[in-house]
Amino acid sequence: MIRTVPTLLLVDDSPVNVELLKDILRRYHLLWAYNGQDAIRLATGDPRPDLILLDVVMPGMDGYEVCQALKKMEETHDIPVVFITGQTDSDSIIKGFDAGGVDYIGKPFNIPELRARIKTQLTIKRSRDENELLIRQIEDINTKLTDSINYALKIQTASLPKSEYLKKIMPEHFILLKPRDIVSGDFYWVSRCDNKLIVVAADCTGHGVPGAIMSMFGVAYLHQIVETNKILTPSRILDELRKVIIDALQQSQASEVKDGMDMSVVCVDTQNGSFEYAGAFNPAYLIHQGQLQIIHADTMPVSIGEVDKAFTNHVVNYQHGDCLYLFSDGFASQFGGENDKKLKQKGFRQMILDNYALPMSHQKEIYEQFFERWKGDREQIDDVLLIGMRL
Repeated sequence: MIRTVPTLLLVDDSPVNVELLKDILRRYHLLWAYNGQDAIRLATGDPRPDLILLDVVMPGMDGYEVCQALKKMEETHDIPVVFITGQTDSDSIIKGFDAGGVDYIGKPFNIPELRARIKTQLTIKRSRDENELLIRQIEDINTKLTDSINYALKIQTASLPKSEYLKKIMPEHFILLKPRDIVSGDFYWVSRCDNKLIVVAADCTGHGVPGAIMSMFGVAYLHQIVETNKILTPSRILDELRKVIIDALQQSQASEVKDGMDMSVVCVDTQNGSFEYAGAFNPAYLIHQGQLQIIHADTMPVSIGEVDKAFTNHVVNYQHGDCLYLFSDGFASQFGGENDKKLKQKGFRQMILDNYALPMSHQKEIYEQFFERWKGDREQIDDVLLIGMRL
């Protein structure tokens, strides 16, 4: 049962003073004690007092010692203590506050003033208790949300290609994925169909939970488009994925929901030494004999947009040992460095050019370390995805 009337603990070695206080404060639920030991026993009992009125001069433990003892105990440290005593010199008052008191009332006291001070302290305590309850409720909600998001991470991780599978079907490669939050709006997808390797790097609208939900759409629909419907041309993959997302999210030019994806899709034909590429905003980089070639993407998303035309399909020949990079914009968009500016595509390209000749696994370590050094103690502003392959 919830107690609505505050409980006060009156502590004074004089029965006359206790009876006087009981009469003045009869509107409250009252407990009383005539010495420090009994005061501590009642303060730690049930019901727990909401406020303690404490005399200073008592046999055995004085009021200062009682207050100090209460403040050291977890169950009583937050109970406000108001000293009510004839010891009204400055040193005594300072000693009372140092012991943990919240107020100091001299005897003889003014009854209306006493009631007003008690009411004020009870109001402060009630507000503090309500705030602490809200904090506990918020912490409980946050714990449940975090647990749910961590479980969503397990689901999202399970939907990504396993490293053992990637080692079997991909050439020498690395995949660097750094979510801004627990779950990521960036994702990658890889499949081998009809002796062709399909690799996708995608950046969904938003990050965190909204981006992760969109990524699950993307993974599911890519399975359907590529592995079920056997569509292997990158531009057609993007065209079909755009249709499916617009239909699934009921998007129109007038609708509020225009979430989608920026994406790079590559189809590698190792037998012919070529690959096809199509992109939605995100380009691809091919490095041949130390020269970096930018394969430009279309400037439209995989969703409803101002431009609604077929995606462009690029066919590119490569030589053995060339390096191909797919990525989201998270790396280049990160603020950092001495001037607290974005790395931008120019800095991103130079980082890759400086390290492309190294083994792919070593490159991943270097790029991850570079990102952390560049970011420093700043907040990561977006999900980061970078895929490198040596063809």
